[in-house]
Amino acid sequence: MFPLLALPIAYILGSIPSAVWVAKIYKDMDIREYGSKNAGLTNVFRVLGWKPAIPVILIDLSKGYFAVFIAQMLDYPQTYEWLPVTAGLLAVFGHSFTCMAGFKGGKGVLTSLGVFLALQPFLAITCFALWGILFAASMYVSVASIGACAMLAVLATLGFASDILPIYKSDIYVLILSWLVSVFVIVKHRANMVRLWNGTENGFGKKRKK
Repeated sequence: MFPLLALPIAYILGSIPSAVWVAKIYKDMDIREYGSKNAGLTNVFRVLGWKPAIPVILIDLSKGYFAVFIAQMLDYPQTYEWLPVTAGLLAVFGHSFTCMAGFKGGKGVLTSLGVFLALQPFLAITCFALWGILFAASMYVSVASIGACAMLAVLATLGFASDILPIYKSDIYVLILSWLVSVFVIVKHRANMVRLWNGTENGFGKKRKK
């Protein structure tokens, strides 16, 4: 049963409220009371700038990566094939529903990227590249994040179902995780989608809309 300790560890790692703690240390403020009131990287960048955003990026990526890495190390040799992906999912849930900050956190994009960097790095890098392209084209973080998550599920499905894209070859557990994470993160962006539809979403380099 020792490998199963990876699951609470993953949730606790994911629950580290990097945006809340960094904003508190950097400016002695609760980031959840400013800007979009979201405890995530984008709000930290908008409210406080790029310097405090850097540690938030590093911490959120590391949370997802090490949640999976620890599960892989504890489950060696492999006994519970589902353990690393479950740990990754718990890290994402922990980020979004952190027990260290009133169960209110970010949307889980960076933590999800860290999870897939550990599980399927080529898949993660491709989706991150698409995120960059979509962001550069639209200047909306929400558009880039939604598009990258949709691509995650599509590529994971193609990699599992055929040999057309062997670089994305994955097992059933990674496939299930990709769909769960994609749907979860996209649903977390539902308010952004409403604002995009109404033309009131705030983009970088754009005049702030009310």
